[in-house]
Amino acid sequence: MRWWGADWTRDDGRPLSLDENQLLMALPGKLSAPQGWKARDPETVSGARALNACQEETASNCAGLAAAGGGRYYRDGDSDEKIKCSVYAFDTVDNASVAMKGTVAQERQDAGSGARDLKVDTGAEAAEAFADGDGDAEVVMRGGAVVIRMQGAEIVDEKILGEFARLQIDRVRKAASGQNPDA
Repeated sequence: MRWWGADWTRDDGRPLSLDENQLLMALPGKLSAPQGWKARDPETVSGARALNACQEETASNCAGLAAAGGGRYYRDGDSDEKIKCSVYAFDTVDNASVAMKGTVAQERQDAGSGARDLKVDTGAEAAEAFADGDGDAEVVMRGGAVVIRMQGAEIVDEKILGEFARLQIDRVRKAASGQNPDA
């Protein structure tokens, strides 16, 4: 499997994606939390629950959805800062692109006129990042046929968002190859 650069395909040419077990490894866990942060146990959903969650969050039909799940990071102490990660794996890049496009459109609309673009280094194949006027941020990324949505509550710092984005992208890449990112 090729790892770095813009190539998000497997050796056989298929797009990078995740099955349900790989997705569980890719989600935030207690061992993956950076210093000063804690993570809540990750959760995958399947069947109708996965489809409903995907359709609600991405404002798309979620055609080709293969796996879905999420997890959260919390700042240690009394801070209200947290980052929620949702990960959706699809069968094709086109289906993932539609879901990413729907997510970005819906969240930009929800952010309203106070939305401002952020420059976040994600390491993803495609990404958009923006903040609303309330101190919250959205980072929506796609690598291969996987869409990752990171919601930062009380976080708009581009450096922190980039750290978590790259962490999540790295976890997806490793899990897609069958490696446990926490190993």
